[in-house]
Amino acid sequence: MKKFSFTPEKLSIGLFAFIVLGISISTTVLPKKESSENENRDLAEFPSLIDERKLETDGFFGAIKWNYLVEREENSFMDDFETYFSDHLVGRDLWVEAANTLSRLSGKQEINGVYTVDNQMIQAFREYNKEETAKSLAAVESFAERFPDIPMSFMLSPTSQEMYKEKLPSYAGLLSEKEFIEECYSQLEKVTAIDTLSYLSEHKNEYIYYRTDHHWTSLGAYYAYCSAAKAMGYTPYGINSFNVETVSTDFRGTLYSKTLDSRVPADTIDYYHFADGDPAVKMTCIDGTKTTEYDSLYVREFLNVKDKYSSFTGSNVPIVDIKTDVENGKSLLVIKDSYAHSLVPFLAKHYSRITMIDMRYINTSLNNFINVSDYDQALFVQNVMTFTEDSALKKLALTK
Repeated sequence: MKKFSFTPEKLSIGLFAFIVLGISISTTVLPKKESSENENRDLAEFPSLIDERKLETDGFFGAIKWNYLVEREENSFMDDFETYFSDHLVGRDLWVEAANTLSRLSGKQEINGVYTVDNQMIQAFREYNKEETAKSLAAVESFAERFPDIPMSFMLSPTSQEMYKEKLPSYAGLLSEKEFIEECYSQLEKVTAIDTLSYLSEHKNEYIYYRTDHHWTSLGAYYAYCSAAKAMGYTPYGINSFNVETVSTDFRGTLYSKTLDSRVPADTIDYYHFADGDPAVKMTCIDGTKTTEYDSLYVREFLNVKDKYSSFTGSNVPIVDIKTDVENGKSLLVIKDSYAHSLVPFLAKHYSRITMIDMRYINTSLNNFINVSDYDQALFVQNVMTFTEDSALKKLALTK
């Protein structure tokens, strides 16, 4: 009888098998989280083997997702299970960080669409759907046509890529955000274009974009506020009119979540308070299932979680209605993405009422939620990346 002997090769194979089996069992039996704080998203649930949509028409056996045995289709059971297992893999963040570190050590400069140069994370803008973009802009124009008595302005904001493009590789195949913004503005006739890019470019060496997040900082939002003044008819407050409160020094944002590159220093979050006093506010956030009221534009409870940027007027919800003690009677409708959240605290000093609408969470006509004619002005706030990745503004063309 041949005697079994251990060799380094067999030990390595055995150890590898033990690790893989241990990870698989642990992933299967350990309690599951519903969401990922690091990625700021819900994690996949265990998939059903039954396609509920087919149950009534195809019967029980027709609704079973056996297609993974025959032909891989979108939404097959195995596809869904792979997503579920990946989302709940034990030590997932550590594995992702290790894989990204190995990629960087091998000379790769881009991780998950993000470049990191000079302690600045930059999301790559390479392509967009021209047809969908044109439809979004046409919907904005159509919206303006329906309300000709309401002056409307469009703030299409650059991301950090445009500010720091000279730091990125020339072979990266990146698009010019400046040219994209100019092309979009050329298609607007009834809406006033705001040149935020020029204001930000003049201050590109200041801390106007977070290092680890895709948003502009409060200082960047201040310069955007200044850029909108002429188009919207107010006189901006000078930078010395504010007291700055630093509320966090350990913010790691959305771009960090893509790279898990801890070499880049954490960001600082600042609140800019008017030196002569912030306006008193009542902020009502409506998410479709519940209504939450605050007496501040800053929701400080978010400073205790990873998504600290949401401390600016709260997380993304369909409607945020803000009433201030400013007694000029002016009202502003802001159709926005999350760049507007840190912009609105500056605008609040100029309006008695500001309503923010996020069309990504509204699937019918805006008329079903608000009376647009109640507002004196409208402002569209979009950043280049969100505007090209999401065609939600097309829904502005809906009339019912």
